Amino acid sequence: MDLAAGVAAALAAAGDAFGSAPAAVPEPRWGALLTELDPAADEDYAACIELVYEGYLLHYRESRAVALPAEDLESRLLAGDVFYARGVRGVAARGDAEAVGLLARLMAACSYLRAAGSSFAADDALWAYTMAGLAALHSGADPASVSALFDDVEAGFHAAPPGDVPAAVAGAAARLTLTDAAPLRRELQAVAGG
Repeated sequence: MDLAAGVAAALAAAGDAFGSAPAAVPEPRWGALLTELDPAADEDYAACIELVYEGYLLHYRESRAVALPAEDLESRLLAGDVFYARGVRGVAARGDAEAVGLLARLMAACSYLRAAGSSFAADDALWAYTMAGLAALHSGADPASVSALFDDVEAGFHAAPPGDVPAAVAGAAARLTLTDAAPLRRELQAVAGG
């Protein structure tokens, strides 16, 4: 099974209880970036990341997996929680505690940025960084150095408006040790341009 098919199957299984799926097969987003950055990341791991991302989408953006009306906030939040929990459970089942912690910090930062009305570019930059951070962790990076970006971002929460998250991400990303940083640079450039 290829990555897109595996992600589509995982999203369909998680979303089945919430009604019909959109007609278009969802394209993997952050799980695809992770597999580019981390050759050891398999399709199942990438599908777990996509489940977490779908939870985020249901809470704050447009779902790729279920067709829930925008005004049905309760169902969207519940569905988002289900997707998020399934994804994190899959990562945790691998014994990857540092990855669970990094994903939790990502979701907390995105939640704050949504409440503060920041642009989605800030969220996307954090998502890209987190995928690179997961790749770095899997290659033996120090968890504290990988998560230091979130310390900086959270310190900026006390400012009004919050600090320049994409700039903070670019600085932290340059310090990550990656086999090939080109996919990360491409994503960060897309965020900056979009």
